[in-house]
Amino acid sequence: MVMLFTFLLSLNVLAGEPDNFSARHEGKAPVVNAEINKVVNMVLDYALEDFSSAAKPSCDREKFLKFIEDDLDRNLPRIYRAMEVNVPIAGPRNHEDVPYRAGKPYTRLYFSPSYKVKVKDREFYVGLDKIDHFFSHGSLYWDIVGKDAQLPAAKVKKALEVGVMQEQATWGLQKTQVKSYADLCANYQGLHFWRDLFDGKPPIVACKNGRFVKNRQFDMADYFVPTMDETINCNSYASEEVFKAISDVTNKWGMKCPAVDNVCDEFKKQYKDFAPLLMHPLCLGTGTSQIEKASPMTTKDVMDTAQAAMSGGVGFLFFKYFGKGKYTGGVK
Repeated sequence: MVMLFTFLLSLNVLAGEPDNFSARHEGKAPVVNAEINKVVNMVLDYALEDFSSAAKPSCDREKFLKFIEDDLDRNLPRIYRAMEVNVPIAGPRNHEDVPYRAGKPYTRLYFSPSYKVKVKDREFYVGLDKIDHFFSHGSLYWDIVGKDAQLPAAKVKKALEVGVMQEQATWGLQKTQVKSYADLCANYQGLHFWRDLFDGKPPIVACKNGRFVKNRQFDMADYFVPTMDETINCNSYASEEVFKAISDVTNKWGMKCPAVDNVCDEFKKQYKDFAPLLMHPLCLGTGTSQIEKASPMTTKDVMDTAQAAMSGGVGFLFFKYFGKGKYTGGVK
């Protein structure tokens, strides 16, 4: 595949909600692990090449992390557009193809396409929005835990609680009318990517001869899990109307959530005490409703809460999510 690294961002291209039920129902899409890996590794390769070409190359972790902010670590990072251009889509290609007529979350502003992936012989679907969550929100979690490679449980729990607040408020139920537990899992899995970037065993990036080099290839199979699929780790909705519009169609298809048996039990055991912060009550077996009330918290309220667990302040967090409006990273 020709890699058309066209990184044009638009206000109409926002992380939103995928229609994984339609993608699963259609079932014709190819598995795209290789394409996702190719995009991510090329982004990292370009960034490392450009960073090491600086007048005074170094192995300064913080400088490199800042260098790749616009590529990976941003609300709508440049890799988001690279995925959209280069990776074959599963299911609806745009909001007009979604069959539910539910309004939000499947409007032009909020719709996200899906991809079919395969890990450990399990095929599942992840939205393009999960790429944003994996890298950008995963990086926020990494900051909240203090970039501690040991991932202390108490600090991880604080990060997960911030993620839940986001989904209850303006990142979820307030705007898209969806609380995506799959988003929460993508954030959590992304935390492990940022830990592994420098501190993995082995790390993805290592310092050799005074400069950073790629030490191993990124492989999405190391991080992507079925609980990032909204047909497995179910959504909650802000209104009965939205839920009914979707379920009326999926019921005709004979589909339910969770759409795959046994996965929830496996990840409930894997996530242990974190499971209630990552998995829908339907997946946990602790509830049956898919309707939840939105939180009255504002974006600033959520950022204030995140800031309380880390340094940098609200101004830092607004910059982290939305950037300076100019390109400073390594992707060409």
